[in-house]
Amino acid sequence: MNLKSFFVATGSAFGLALPCSQLVGAIDLATSECDSAGNAFARTASAGRITVKVCRRAEIWSTTNGVHWAKHLTGTPGSLYDVACGNGVFVAVGNEGRIVTSLDGIAWTERKSCTDERLRGIAFGKGLFVAVGYAGTVLTSRDGVTWKLRNSGTEVRLQMVAFDSGVFVAVGWKGVILTSENGTRWTTRNTGISETNGRDH
Repeated sequence: MNLKSFFVATGSAFGLALPCSQLVGAIDLATSECDSAGNAFARTASAGRITVKVCRRAEIWSTTNGVHWAKHLTGTPGSLYDVACGNGVFVAVGNEGRIVTSLDGIAWTERKSCTDERLRGIAFGKGLFVAVGYAGTVLTSRDGVTWKLRNSGTEVRLQMVAFDSGVFVAVGWKGVILTSENGTRWTTRNTGISETNGRDH
């Protein structure tokens, strides 16, 4: 879907965006401030020519050619950990239930997520965004604006979610793996793992 035509048709429904952008020419993102300790880039999403990276410094970077990047400060503090794109909308998630959306990867708008839990992952499939986070949090949305809290069946921290072959898969601490075909009803899978390894973040 063409992002420009999508904005003209439905942009008014997405509220007021407050962009604060700084154009950076031919920057090496691997040596930027977002690559310093604790501030690394988290995830990337692309739609057409637009690629978006989110950073734990509460920054979002976008490019249309992979060379010239624009840095966007989203207006409020809070680390961002993942980003996905679907239905012509970019959605990024982060700490304290933070969700921001954009139609072009440049102008970003804060959204109410119906949770204060830290969100760590987001995926898009079957016309649905699914976000996951601490305390077994699972949220779903069709448009990135209105979110619903779902029962995941666990209180374990969920770290990532992906969509492939018609199935959402969420993974978390203590070897937890959840699957869902519709993003609303989740099944716990037995992995035989009960310990959590790796750095806490």
